[in-house]
Amino acid sequence: MVKPLDPTVLRHAVSRGLDDFRLKEDNRQYREQLEERNNELKESLRLLREDQEAGRAVQLKLLPPFKGVFKTLQLEYSILPSLYLSGDFIDYFKISEDKFGFYLADVSGHGASSAFITILLKNMAHRLRQQYRAENLPELTPGKILSLANQELIPLGLGKHLAVFCAVIDTKKSEICYCSAAHFPPPVLMNGSDVLQLKGKGLPVGLFEGIEYEELTVALKDTFKLVLFSDGVLELIDLPSVADKETFLLEMVKQGTHDVAGISRYLGMEDIQAAPDDIAVLTVSQG
Repeated sequence: MVKPLDPTVLRHAVSRGLDDFRLKEDNRQYREQLEERNNELKESLRLLREDQEAGRAVQLKLLPPFKGVFKTLQLEYSILPSLYLSGDFIDYFKISEDKFGFYLADVSGHGASSAFITILLKNMAHRLRQQYRAENLPELTPGKILSLANQELIPLGLGKHLAVFCAVIDTKKSEICYCSAAHFPPPVLMNGSDVLQLKGKGLPVGLFEGIEYEELTVALKDTFKLVLFSDGVLELIDLPSVADKETFLLEMVKQGTHDVAGISRYLGMEDIQAAPDDIAVLTVSQG
């Protein structure tokens, strides 16, 4: 004989079956929602990557050639970004028949917002040069360039500032006139057999109104090597203090490492997979 079903057992079995069904249905819906969110995330990342790659392409287009020549001067540089876009920027340009200008700018922060400032700076410097030529104004000096850049950046309220080393070399007078707007570490100049740092005390560009930047001048010998770094290079030097790192860079140049390829090897830049900070190196030499 078949035993009659216990109603309690039956209710329990049906309830458990329904619970299992609901759980499976919930899991199915959860998987579908998760897959949908993952697809949305992948699409967002793809668009972001495309935007960054496009921004990187624009930024690279605005950079000057990696090697340049002006009369007896030779220039070369390298920029290693920590992200797709770099907050470090380098430019060089002819000012007159005997004068040649250049700068290395390090924008606060990283990524797209900092890269936007470098593009703004490039356009601003180009416009200033065009304006001075068109209106036959006195030649641009490093102090004027930084002061005018400061005046234009502050009203924009972008929340960014720049550390900049800006210089003009007069090949006729054999001298360099420069300004440092909180640039660090100081550039190293191997001037003949002498080695010195080009230090300055200017405030960053884009923080305070009405700043005038002090211009300093150094007579150049027939043979010289000038090396500029952005502060990201300090992250590559495993020494306990900033002063030790400054000395390290000074000794590196003094010992004869003052071209971009040699500096990259010396500092291990060629082996970096992901830079801890934007890193820029610019060299200007003669003889």
